[in-house]
Amino acid sequence: MSDHDAVLRGDDDLFELFRASEKPAEQWRIGAECEKFGVFRGSGAPLHYRGEPGVPTVLHTLVERHSWEPEPESPGGPLIALRRARGSITLEPGGQLELSGAPLLDIHAVAHEARGHLDELRSISDELGLAWVGLGFHPLARQADLDWVPKARYGIMQVYLPSRGAHGLDMMRRTATVQANYDYRDEADAMRKLRVSLKLAPVTTAMFANSPFYEGQRWGGRSYRAYAWLDVDNSRAGLVPAVWHEGSTYADYVEWALDVPMFLFKRGGQPVENTGQSFRSFLRHGFRGHRASAGDWEMHVNTIFPEVRLKRTLEIRGADCQSLPTLNAL
Repeated sequence: MSDHDAVLRGDDDLFELFRASEKPAEQWRIGAECEKFGVFRGSGAPLHYRGEPGVPTVLHTLVERHSWEPEPESPGGPLIALRRARGSITLEPGGQLELSGAPLLDIHAVAHEARGHLDELRSISDELGLAWVGLGFHPLARQADLDWVPKARYGIMQVYLPSRGAHGLDMMRRTATVQANYDYRDEADAMRKLRVSLKLAPVTTAMFANSPFYEGQRWGGRSYRAYAWLDVDNSRAGLVPAVWHEGSTYADYVEWALDVPMFLFKRGGQPVENTGQSFRSFLRHGFRGHRASAGDWEMHVNTIFPEVRLKRTLEIRGADCQSLPTLNAL
């Protein structure tokens, strides 16, 4: 049995995800994640997953021309991700294309990676008549104009999130962000960075507000993406006040995360839906004979959505998607 499959015996096991990710300062790296909307030039119509050309057309061409490796969710399944070296390209629920960059030494390397990614897309986009929109909320598309990326988790979220807030589907299909990822040395360093960056999150959102349009019209604010996030699922989003106090620990963050409702876990590569059950309940009581594993915990940590998220890195999540110069500023 791998560590990933190991059954969790108690709360102490939950801290291991973070402790195993601690690094000395000389090993610290930074990474960027950037989402963007594909649209057809002239009409502004969204690039769908299903269609010709569609999002898979772009992915297959990246594989053929630029040495990316395809990563379907399951063997023989639809193509929803690519991998190359330590970076990846993934899809958000509405077909937003996301570059998850490799861990790099400095901002200059991050900027070079982002430019290279856009250069790879440019010739493909010219051939297909596409453009890539760097805004935080789709400026034109209505919900009815978009389709769904065929990923198991997204189908579960599609049904569950509307029961939790008015803008769950908007968050999934009509938002795009740029995120910055940082390493941490130890528990004190991780929690200090988490605490400070959460308190600065409203400033980050304001500085990088870049979604003034809603369905083709100015809506009156600067960031419709940030507005939508106010009513997605407040049990798993927001500013996590439980960790704001001096001396906060991994335990404070874990206590908060334990009470967030789950979406699913996987067994044998297949999703098992248990929407609404808290991870605390899953840890104590299981679900239909399944016991919580280290892999289940990591999946859960990756499906909570605070403005700053602690996982194997510290992820700053509060900025709208940007054009290249301001993307690097984050």
